[in-house]
Amino acid sequence: MARYFIPHNTGKVRVAKFLGGKWVVWNGKTDAAHEFRIFVKDRKQGEAVAKIVNQKLHNGEIEVLG
Repeated sequence: MARYFIPHNTGKVRVAKFLGGKWVVWNGKTDAAHEFRIFVKDRKQGEAVAKIVNQKLHNGEIEVLG
């Protein structure tokens, strides 16, 4: 189980396919200082995590099963 800390300025996140075919929840920023990625197992898990982050149903952190 991985715990990710979510900054307050992530903006809207989306599910994307990353290098090597890995699924990530990503905020779309390419600047390394503001980029935010959560690696997930599959697209279904990514959609659930993105929904939690976008609706701000977290307390600054989220646990993801890997």
